[in-house]
Amino acid sequence: MTISSFARPVRVCLAALALLTVATVAPNAASAADAPARQPTGLRFLGEQQIPFGTTYASTPVGGLSGISYDARSGTYYLISDDRSALAPTRFYTAEIGLKNGKLGPVQLTGTKPLLDQDGSTFPATDAAKGTIAPDAEGIAVDPRSGNLWWTSEGERVVGADGTALADPWLRSASPSGTYLGQAEQPPQFHVNTQEVGPRRNMALEGLSITRDGRTLYTAMEDPLYQDGALPSVAKGALTRITRYDLKTQRPQAQFAYPLEKQFQAGAATDTNGLTDVLALDDGNLLVIERASVYAENEWKVRIYLASPQRATNVLSRDTLTDDVRPMSKKLLLDLDSVKGLPVVDNVEGITFGPRLKDGTQTVVLVSDNNFNEKEVTQVIALGLTYGRN
Repeated sequence: MTISSFARPVRVCLAALALLTVATVAPNAASAADAPARQPTGLRFLGEQQIPFGTTYASTPVGGLSGISYDARSGTYYLISDDRSALAPTRFYTAEIGLKNGKLGPVQLTGTKPLLDQDGSTFPATDAAKGTIAPDAEGIAVDPRSGNLWWTSEGERVVGADGTALADPWLRSASPSGTYLGQAEQPPQFHVNTQEVGPRRNMALEGLSITRDGRTLYTAMEDPLYQDGALPSVAKGALTRITRYDLKTQRPQAQFAYPLEKQFQAGAATDTNGLTDVLALDDGNLLVIERASVYAENEWKVRIYLASPQRATNVLSRDTLTDDVRPMSKKLLLDLDSVKGLPVVDNVEGITFGPRLKDGTQTVVLVSDNNFNEKEVTQVIALGLTYGRN
């Protein structure tokens, strides 16, 4: 965005038979089941690098980096810019990010490609007179099986006396060269309307992640739909939506309500608090970034949560999130304000896995969106997941 929730046996003989079967098929299963599952308990800081304001690459201004995804096969990172074709056509970058000996090294851009529309053309800037609406690209994810890309746009919603511009958010696939490959089905609740129903402007599809087995994709809305309630306030949080897709069918499988925190206060009421990205873990849980700001003061608060959909209500068919909805559970893993050695906390909008280090540490890499504002920074932050027993 640019400022823009884990039968009882009937007969003893059946229970004994089940135990015998388990022991025969997997002799270590009982002891493994007795041990608590390992879960992420925190994130430790590995380093930070910044891309200076005004950096250009291949005649494009580098900024607005709103999503990041790591291709483990090639070691390449993909970063998407939310420039609405105003400074250069909608695009992504590739990069090499050094992570050795537990430290973050240089960030080196290696390429850029425009994301192309269905007819093979680049996206023009929004022009009401011509009826063109540029995408607001926010999330990017590499399919680990094919190497192709998925990306999201928040769409557009401008309603007023001087003109109306409506464009639904989308989830599209593209080749690594940016060529259009297809578009996935969206839940009907995500249709943009002139009435106050559906997504709010600039608060739609923000988060995107694909599981490492390549079977499941998650998208996340930044803030509540109009019919799902008010935005987070100083007094109260809010519910937004995370959708799970089957990548084979490219259709939504399930959807869950995610509980956003209240706004924080730092000299003035916060302008926003929303979900900016998700990262799918192998056990079905997610890492979720919540980002809030006092934009006029260029002050940002970024927190990373571990969220579980295990006991959450499937709200895919629900037009409104009502009181009987059980949201995802979550726990705080890291507040970037608490990180010693981090020089600044900026508008962090992207999260991905990085490589495993030699000691087995699973790295996580963040990127911030500088909003093409010289008072903000484009930063890459490396973290290491720490684990414990439940």
